[in-house]
Amino acid sequence: MTAPVSVLVYGATGFSGRAIAGRLCAAGHNVVVAGRDEAKVRSLARALDAPFKVFGLSDPAQTALGVAGAGVVLNAAGPFLDTAVPMIEACVHGGAHYLDLAGEWPVFAFAQRLAPAAAEAGVMLMPGVGCSIVISDCLAAHAATRVPQATLLRIAVSFPSVVSRGTFRSALDLTAKSVIVRRSGIVRTIPLGSLQRTFNFGEGERMSLAFSWPDVITGQHTTGVGNVEAYVEAPAAFRLAWRSGAQAADLLGEAAFKAVTNPMSALWPERPSPAAQQRERLSVVVETVDPWRRATRFGLRTLDGYSVTTLTAHAVVERVLAGQHPPGFQTPAGVFGAGLIADLGCAWSYDASPLATLPHTDGGARIAS
Repeated sequence: MTAPVSVLVYGATGFSGRAIAGRLCAAGHNVVVAGRDEAKVRSLARALDAPFKVFGLSDPAQTALGVAGAGVVLNAAGPFLDTAVPMIEACVHGGAHYLDLAGEWPVFAFAQRLAPAAAEAGVMLMPGVGCSIVISDCLAAHAATRVPQATLLRIAVSFPSVVSRGTFRSALDLTAKSVIVRRSGIVRTIPLGSLQRTFNFGEGERMSLAFSWPDVITGQHTTGVGNVEAYVEAPAAFRLAWRSGAQAADLLGEAAFKAVTNPMSALWPERPSPAAQQRERLSVVVETVDPWRRATRFGLRTLDGYSVTTLTAHAVVERVLAGQHPPGFQTPAGVFGAGLIADLGCAWSYDASPLATLPHTDGGARIAS
């Protein structure tokens, strides 16, 4: 009898990693919890009654040994700018399908570059199986289906009020004086703050700034549309802090900037409170523009990002275990369809047109499959 495929959850002791590993174990999957802190990993393994591995990612040989034997690797250890590259390389060489919770666009660009090697190895590389980028990827796929003549996608996300320490660190790592956009299929950079628009996240139009979101990398892969812009809702205080941070990073240099900001991130709460999570809602807007410059907007409202991440990551792992893992670089909606988020019951469509307002309930139609 063939042994069940094992799922290695790396970074399993973190906020999202722990929730996902627990859910997978409860569902009866063959889960191995892993990370760098032996005491924390042992404690979690004992609580979940699961096998464990302890290894770092600085030594390729050690990383390869840690990944060995896994059929699927879910990397939940951020910042992903530090962890994704060695883990992706180990998965390609070791024959394991790679998933992660990344929201940092360079991770997706790197996975794309390794697509030929992954395809040759029969390995699927799918970064972003959490809140980033499943929500926006599914909504973009839905919008492109509804407006098949679209030539431009604008993807905008509301400003999150619930942020864990890991997310905060990842955001600091992306501080820069430029942002990326896709033009005619080519990823280009533009100055920070040079592109801004308003979007309706459910309570009327809100100012948003162009942002280096992974959908600039993945949007064309999922939808075939070669012009993609991404935005984040930007209250005035956020715009000021972001520009100041970018100037500081440019002035000090990456190493010095991290030396200054790392103590700040250490003071950030490790995880949001359950009450804060329950109150939080996220909104994503996708605006399509056709050759006649007609704009059509689609809106999606979801539970808090961490609850959504647990649901989406679990769902993707189960689909991969069931055999849905085309080799090479892939996106969530590209493989599982726009209905992936709808199947989980955590997202509701809403009217994102400029004059619309969101009712005080989360009711409404779900995104179409």
